[in-house]
Amino acid sequence: MENEKKDPRRDPSQLNAIEKLYEKFRGVPLKYIDIFIGLCAAAFFAVVILGMLKGRGLL
Repeated sequence: MENEKKDPRRDPSQLNAIEKLYEKFRGVPLKYIDIFIGLCAAAFFAVVILGMLKGRGLL
């Protein structure tokens, strides 16, 4: 009998959205993906705040 190693990853249909995202970028270290997501979120909030300030005539 052969000792086959089972793939430790779960079935893709059982993964949640974040796990699916990380699975697509397996070659990229997780730390860099998290930093990128954080920077995108920070940029989004900066744009929203700048839009609010401009809408009120403060900029």
